[in-house]
Amino acid sequence: MKSIKSSFFAKLFLNVFLVAMIPLLLITAVLYGFSERIFRSGIEEESLAYVEEVEKDVVGLYSFYEEAVLRLSKDPLVLEILEKQNVTLEETRDLYEKMYLLFSGRTNEVSLYILGNNGITLFASDTLPKHYDTKNYPGWGVLRKVSELPGEVVFHSASQRERDLHDKSLTAAMGITLEETLKGVILVDVHREAFSEILQGKAQGNIWEAAIINEIGNVIYAKNSLLEEGRPLERDQGHSFYDRRGSFSAQKEGTDFHGAYLKSASYPFEVLAYASLSDVESNARYLLKNLLYIGILTLLISLLASYRISKSVSKPVKDLVHHMKKIEKGDFSERFETRRTDEMGELMERYNKMAKRLDLLIRNMIESRDRLKKSEMKMLQSQINPHFLYNTLDTIKWMAKMGESEEVVTLITNLAKLLRISLEDAEEFQTVEMNLSWLKSYLEIQKARYDDDLIYEIHVEESLYERKIPKLLLQPIVENAILHGLDGKGKIVVRGYEEEDRIVFEVEDDGKGIEETQREKLLSEHLGEGIGLLNVHKRIELYYGKGYGLEIRSIVNRGTRVRMVLGEGGV
Repeated sequence: MKSIKSSFFAKLFLNVFLVAMIPLLLITAVLYGFSERIFRSGIEEESLAYVEEVEKDVVGLYSFYEEAVLRLSKDPLVLEILEKQNVTLEETRDLYEKMYLLFSGRTNEVSLYILGNNGITLFASDTLPKHYDTKNYPGWGVLRKVSELPGEVVFHSASQRERDLHDKSLTAAMGITLEETLKGVILVDVHREAFSEILQGKAQGNIWEAAIINEIGNVIYAKNSLLEEGRPLERDQGHSFYDRRGSFSAQKEGTDFHGAYLKSASYPFEVLAYASLSDVESNARYLLKNLLYIGILTLLISLLASYRISKSVSKPVKDLVHHMKKIEKGDFSERFETRRTDEMGELMERYNKMAKRLDLLIRNMIESRDRLKKSEMKMLQSQINPHFLYNTLDTIKWMAKMGESEEVVTLITNLAKLLRISLEDAEEFQTVEMNLSWLKSYLEIQKARYDDDLIYEIHVEESLYERKIPKLLLQPIVENAILHGLDGKGKIVVRGYEEEDRIVFEVEDDGKGIEETQREKLLSEHLGEGIGLLNVHKRIELYYGKGYGLEIRSIVNRGTRVRMVLGEGGV
């Protein structure tokens, strides 16, 4: 016996050999994560290097135009025309020459304007924007800035409308003061092309979007369409308004990005760059490709070497799982046929004995449950029928005293029909159409009893007519509404419809309603009144299970609604 057990454990040991692959997988996962961090770190460094390079070039651009404005502010010709507030044709030609010399190689990306007081335009190399009117707009935009800081070069980023109309991103301007009087303004509009040459000229790598932001957070220029120029920047979490430099993570348009920013120490702008992280995982996988190939090869060798032994151990386990699934579905007929003499063979023999005993036990339990359910249902029906019979006989007695013999015959015929149905044991389930027919007979009896003070309506979807439900469910609810809710006078509405995979009936009256405390007790087993509703609720639970039955809603002096929920079929 000892040698047999040793053989079984030997097989188990050889199968566990596959666990030796776990360390290799762990090492692969660690290296994968490490390489991913390496690539991510590379993108972060690339982003910081990019914003630093762009910041240097943009500082150079700001510095160039600041120097150009300062030179123009000291030029004798410019000062002369500002002093006299007019310009001759020859002076205009001289100004064009100065402009071409001053902006050599950049004339296609700038526009120069020299403005006098009271809306006088002394020089304009391009169409003068409307808001550069020193008479009508002195307190607007860049004109307001130069009036507040005369003698200093100021920078003003263009609004979205200015960009659309004049294709500019930035304005360098300076107010010229002579003898403590503001004589005019020099403005240099920098077109978008100037920034485009800087940002597009850099090696892009993983840089997806780059932008220049002004001192109040508006976008001066954006390389792509990820950010909107002329609009306030919606800062991502981690993108500080106050720190000079930093980095953060962001997600835009469903893509993950690494962001880096750098504020200039010399001029009022900030460089922002977004680097895509979409290639990080693919690069890491590419880096680890050879390691994964080695791991797969090792795994295949291990599987091939232990195949036969693994198969001999796993097959009986698979068979046992298959037999257990059969038991879960209620099939106890499957048995093992084995000649094994090890522990697995002993387990199979014990399974065969257990299945046989379970089969016998469950058969006995099902038979006992069916007998119990039938006895409970018959008991509940017997509680409903005498109650209904008493009220109906009382109605016949009342009509007989009145001498209404034809009506008595009709009522007795209807009563016989209802009693026959309630006492029949042949079928516990009847069609909805048949149930409604009995219900109408019952309501006609009650309507005659109360001298037509009772009004009723029945609205049931025709698609339910052929569906089968337990018989004698609706009558006790309607009877309860007539006797306790309406006292025989009022209106009852019966509705029937399909709701998802359930059948729903509603019985609604416009009677006196039920107090909240009384309503909560109607379906309680400890209440002496309302036995009809309680029994109907119990019957439904027996047929369909928990979650089905009656729900009661009522408003005092306005009426009561009883909702009956049935399933697809009885259990």
